[in-house]
Amino acid sequence: MWKAVDRLLDEALTTEQFPGCAFAVGQRDKVLYKKTCGLLAKDGEKAVSSRTCYDVGDLTQVLVTTPLCLTAVEQGLLDPEDTIRRFLPDVPQDKQHITIAQLLTQTSGLSPHFLLQEEARNHKDALAALLRHPLAGPVGGKVNDSGMGFLLLGFLLEKVFDMPLDEAAKKFVADPLGMTRTSYLAAGTDVAPNLIRDNNGVLETGSCADANARYLHGVAGHSGLFTCLDDMTRYASMLAQDGRVDGGVFLSPRAVHLAITERTRGMNAARGYGFHITKRSNPFLGLIWPSDGYGLRDPASGSVIALSPEDGFFAVFLTNASTDAQRFTRLLLNAAYAGFQRV
Repeated sequence: MWKAVDRLLDEALTTEQFPGCAFAVGQRDKVLYKKTCGLLAKDGEKAVSSRTCYDVGDLTQVLVTTPLCLTAVEQGLLDPEDTIRRFLPDVPQDKQHITIAQLLTQTSGLSPHFLLQEEARNHKDALAALLRHPLAGPVGGKVNDSGMGFLLLGFLLEKVFDMPLDEAAKKFVADPLGMTRTSYLAAGTDVAPNLIRDNNGVLETGSCADANARYLHGVAGHSGLFTCLDDMTRYASMLAQDGRVDGGVFLSPRAVHLAITERTRGMNAARGYGFHITKRSNPFLGLIWPSDGYGLRDPASGSVIALSPEDGFFAVFLTNASTDAQRFTRLLLNAAYAGFQRV
């Protein structure tokens, strides 16, 4: 039932789409298939394991920022309809009515991307530079995927929890879920390098690829997180069980529902709180997946998390430097979901 998945992964390694990868699928609290293959880096020697850490880029948004926002909602610290000026001082007039929900659904009107290092005087001026930058469109007008929106949420969450973002991520997400290998600023020998090289041309290990996260010393709300297959599987399983894990409750079922339900009906794309909702008009998970399937893919690396609330199925894929990530993701997820339906 998993032959097609095996073939796709083996062919991708043979054709050097990536040096190595880690992939798992499951249903609710059960892992149905798990495979690691290849090497941490091209021309390297160390094999990928289920505890190999990868820079997951955009997946930081749903592994850190979204669950921190949901935790803050459950603790009565914020309301998704709160405007950002409630928590951040000196918000310019054009951004005073942006809500947390609009940042989470990518409908804030913020620019999709710009380099902080070109507009901030130093890293301490990063938040002010982010708020100074002109809007790219009307607030609440349409979906325009913006890493800058989740970057802004990272700053806001530091105010809400009164601690640095990496400390909040550890205290409220990684530690409660037992994600022992998940953190910003990864260290150790079992870390897959990304494409960033140092001044001597050597691939850097433990340094994130995203330029804005690097400018913020590796810790940001939109990117910078490192995690491994074992930890990603625990996180996906928690979502597939409506917030439950190991017999306990990490998030209430209603909080999970809040995040994974489409919040942009009638707009140009379907978004939950950080998650993309697959639709027939934009089936980023693949055509075999149900239309309420949800997840997120990091375009830089090809890493992905995907879930089907209809049946509790989940898939997680970690890799670095995929050459055709979007097509490969659809092929892999279609094969995985088809295999699941044959179990």
